[in-house]
Amino acid sequence: MVQFSLSPFERLAYTRPVLDLIAFYVAVDPFLGPPSNLVSLLLASRTVHEHLCVKNNPHLYSEIFRYKFDVAALERRLYPAWTSASCLASELRLRCVALKYIRRGRVSGPPDRDALWRSYLMMLENEGRNEQHLCQWANLHQWALSAVALRCLPLRDYDDLPPDPEGTSLALWLLWMTSKRVRSEGTIPCGMVLSSVLPLLVRGYQYPSFLAPDTHFYLPLCDEHDTITAGFSGTTTLVSSVHYCAHQLQLAVPPLTPAALLNYLVRREAHQDNAPLHPQVADLPATRQEAIARGISAPALTQEDVAEFHYHTRTHFFNNTPSHGGRSVSETLDVEWFRLVSCHDLWDVERPLRGVVYSLGTFAGNWSGRMIVPDTQAHINAPLDYRIPPNSVQMVQERLSCRFEEHHCLRFSEPLIAPPCPGGSGGEDILNAWLPRNTRIRRKANGLQIFDPNTGKDTWYETYCPDRTQPYSAAACQRLLNESGMGWYRRSLSASAADDEEYEDYVEETLSGVLDIIITGETSEKQGEAWGYYSYIGRVRRWDGLVVLLRIPVRSPFIPCPFPAFHIFHHRSGGQTGIR
Repeated sequence: MVQFSLSPFERLAYTRPVLDLIAFYVAVDPFLGPPSNLVSLLLASRTVHEHLCVKNNPHLYSEIFRYKFDVAALERRLYPAWTSASCLASELRLRCVALKYIRRGRVSGPPDRDALWRSYLMMLENEGRNEQHLCQWANLHQWALSAVALRCLPLRDYDDLPPDPEGTSLALWLLWMTSKRVRSEGTIPCGMVLSSVLPLLVRGYQYPSFLAPDTHFYLPLCDEHDTITAGFSGTTTLVSSVHYCAHQLQLAVPPLTPAALLNYLVRREAHQDNAPLHPQVADLPATRQEAIARGISAPALTQEDVAEFHYHTRTHFFNNTPSHGGRSVSETLDVEWFRLVSCHDLWDVERPLRGVVYSLGTFAGNWSGRMIVPDTQAHINAPLDYRIPPNSVQMVQERLSCRFEEHHCLRFSEPLIAPPCPGGSGGEDILNAWLPRNTRIRRKANGLQIFDPNTGKDTWYETYCPDRTQPYSAAACQRLLNESGMGWYRRSLSASAADDEEYEDYVEETLSGVLDIIITGETSEKQGEAWGYYSYIGRVRRWDGLVVLLRIPVRSPFIPCPFPAFHIFHHRSGGQTGIR
């Protein structure tokens, strides 16, 4: 076809910027939703269609993608080849398909898979635009409610598993990511979620809680270690493959039980907003001063303590506003992303997309929240008697309040060796938070001096102060500047690629010099007077940032036995899974 036979509008196809600009503004108005208005322009003529189709003009569609969706996280986390014009054009098509699928409101098991993954990854990249498309245009929260109901409500027998564990986990995480809408859910949807997630908590041992069993501190496993030691963290996490930015990306399915717990907590707390206190609370002293006047020694509860816990101690919703540290929304979720893409193979040494899985200083500071404890006997009986419904197991709430400190073993010290599990069952000693038994700890001005009875050596862990310009002592900071070596990863990232034809991209990072992290904590005086005094000690697993803590009661009204008692806590650090 020669140019003089074309209409004036068709001739714009030979003036690329003009027709491209027209197509771009047609596509992005309205902002929300797929670029549906572009269809009529594509149907104008064969010449216009040939010029504007994705195959011949990927640059146009990549610009539409960049205007409609958040791209900062993509460019920060991936090699540039993954954010080329053709890759973003491909991702635009897949996202539009997913948004339309979610907007229809129908859920149907396996066909939901791509929409679940696409929306979950979009929320991990969210800087505001992705959430607008998902929540305002596609009504993601309502769709996630339906997806959870489809997968959880049919369960009747105690030993039944969700028919789609991958989809159940993703649906629960999406429900949590849109949790700020909980207070407008209504009584029936809220009750449905509580009925759905409580069985998942009662039988949490049947589902993945972490990316790797908590019995293993040293990961990845060596080739000779061909078996995984079962721990207290449920089954091994699932692995999935997703078509993402025109590449196949292998991902760990996010663990199910943390999402179930968070969805349970925010709805229980929303119910408590308007629920009266138990009548027996009136028998307690009104204030701490009254308790002292009546000769009641601490620790002991007052009406003031119970009311503060009942009405004001709340789990933070999924954070979709910029953090106070100057980081963007998606930057706070980088650790979640890098866990998914690099912590799915327990034997993989290379891990091309290895990134930051624990941000230094995450645990340092004051933490406040609640612990959900099932009735012990009912919890034991339920798996043994299938006639006992999981929802009949009562959950008791207990206040948690503590100030934690992080202590780092820097590269010029030797970290503690995690001892093997007692009895030779394999793995490391999870029952002592991966720490040597009978370890002696001496607190000094700038850190901890720790004696390991197994090696007969002292080692030094420097206290980390994230609010200071120099987070360690002056001497430690100077040594870090003078020496080089391996350690934990900092947040600055860059990428390189071995071969653009296959996905062999490697993320490179600045190393922090941290070899190991120990966490200590103590209950504040005010909360100790009410709920009991506790000390905490634990460790961070370098492979995926999993935190394991021992809670040791010092003086507790809830533990009448004369000998020390311990609780083991697990925490998926970073991102949005903590109560702070």
